[in-house]
Amino acid sequence: MKVTHVETIVAIAEAGSLRAAARTLQKSQPALTKTLKQAEEELGAKIFARAARGVEPTEIGRKIIARARMISAEFRKLDEDIRQIQGDGSGDLHVIVSPLAAVRIVPQVMDRFRRQFPHVHLQVAGGHPPAALAVLRSGEADLVIGPVPAKDDRAGLTIRNLVKTPLAVITGKGSRHAGATRLSELGGAEWIMVGPRKRSFGIAADFVAAGLPVPDPITTSDSITSLLAMIEGSDRVCSFPALMLEEILPRWQIVALALTDPVQPVQIGLMSRADRPLTPAGQAFADAVMNRARQLVPTSSDNQE
Repeated sequence: MKVTHVETIVAIAEAGSLRAAARTLQKSQPALTKTLKQAEEELGAKIFARAARGVEPTEIGRKIIARARMISAEFRKLDEDIRQIQGDGSGDLHVIVSPLAAVRIVPQVMDRFRRQFPHVHLQVAGGHPPAALAVLRSGEADLVIGPVPAKDDRAGLTIRNLVKTPLAVITGKGSRHAGATRLSELGGAEWIMVGPRKRSFGIAADFVAAGLPVPDPITTSDSITSLLAMIEGSDRVCSFPALMLEEILPRWQIVALALTDPVQPVQIGLMSRADRPLTPAGQAFADAVMNRARQLVPTSSDNQE
């Protein structure tokens, strides 16, 4: 299949019709129809079917489109690679970050990165495993900075350990839980969790180790601002990266509990696809992140897995 076939399939899928795709690619509709027919003949499968408005993918077409998008993304990265190596500092970089990375890492790397690549479009989005890793594996993201996944979930990834952050438990000032010192006192509390419901509850293992039932967070939030607003002035509790406390405690009516029970730290890492080399801009951003992590904690590990 030719590059033009891939380009055509992706354009039609995103535009929803041949006419709109032809406008996007600045081609005539008959020329686009001919290219699509050639692609379908080569693959031996019908990719699109007529719909009430435009076209829609067939069942096999959806799989072909997903693969075509990945191929198209790799062609774009190849083009960016060459241009950046030749001194053209343009391109795109998509980074997914956890709350800790968003607050304590990314802002501090921006100056160094921008000095090297002032014209690269940088998209920073919040996200957590496992969804963030799915986006990384699909090729839609270049880097993920966040909690390192369990060993069973690391296939196809290059992971650079950045920093271990202790976990704190926070609640609102004046909360009935503010004086709690044991996990056993928090079993009946209303827990909020950072990230989507399907991610692992970070403090669950500590409840298990203490022989306690694991609380079920009935509220989750991808937005740190929303999460803190829900905790402030309430009895709700949340496990939270301790390395962020100095940023939030002066600004919010929130306290960190003085727990005597051990709570295991969380390893934060920098993740990329093992089979996809970073562009020069991506590598520069990764290097700046590694440098920042060393400043956060003197014992940060640079180990690669």
